[in-house]
Amino acid sequence: MARSRWVAPVLAVAVVAAFALAFGVPTPARPAFDDPPTRLDSCSMIRDSGRYVLTDDIDERAESCVRITADDVVLDGNGHVVDGHTFRENTTGIAVTGRNVTVRNLTAVNWTFGVRYEGARGGTVTNVTTWHTGDGVTVSDSPESRVERVTATNGFTGIFVRDSDGSVVSNGVVRDMSSVGLFVADSRAAAVTNVSVVRSKTGIALLGDRNGRVTDAVVRSTDEALLLVDSRNNEIRNATLSNPDGAAVVARSNESGNRLVGARGNWTSDDASGTTHKNRA
Repeated sequence: MARSRWVAPVLAVAVVAAFALAFGVPTPARPAFDDPPTRLDSCSMIRDSGRYVLTDDIDERAESCVRITADDVVLDGNGHVVDGHTFRENTTGIAVTGRNVTVRNLTAVNWTFGVRYEGARGGTVTNVTTWHTGDGVTVSDSPESRVERVTATNGFTGIFVRDSDGSVVSNGVVRDMSSVGLFVADSRAAAVTNVSVVRSKTGIALLGDRNGRVTDAVVRSTDEALLLVDSRNNEIRNATLSNPDGAAVVARSNESGNRLVGARGNWTSDDASGTTHKNRA
């Protein structure tokens, strides 16, 4: 008689059941996020997934104070300050190269880069403050990142997103930047919403961007309120643009298909050929 085609699977199940009865069923290891957070009180390297929390302020001269190379990490600053002690070039407060990393609830002071993501897809920066820092929060080559509730004051560039398609910047406040408040470069479908920039040379700059949108931005007291260069098919909606001593400037160069919808305030739009539009609403 031919063997049934079900015999082998049934025997396999029986063997597994017998093994389980004899030796017990192994318990899967708990995910790292179920473990208590690792406590940090000094500059550190994070090489393992999991949760980490600062237990004190850090004031150290370091090239990179906290370096996160692992994927799936949450670093909670617990309201503490990461201070480079004195401003020096080529230094970073929080340096991230792992994927799916969240940095939250901290202040970075006296760094070239306050929080810097490099090649770190899917990260989140939230409730972070930077002060006296060259670039407050930088997201580079890190698609689908989120920068939320960042306050950047007294630096060169407040928030810088580059080569990071599908990233989102929301609910940010940037003040007193010597260059650009919010800079989005070479990114597709990036979204900016509810961001305020005050007293920066350039308020919001879009350089080489495609199919992005800026919604509900407020830009005041800048040499250039908006700068659009080599950008295509972006929408700027419900922006409020103003200067105390004259019109805010929307500067355009080699751009097309960009839409400025519902902009408020006293502003003028300039391109290579001169003024093209004025608004005095």
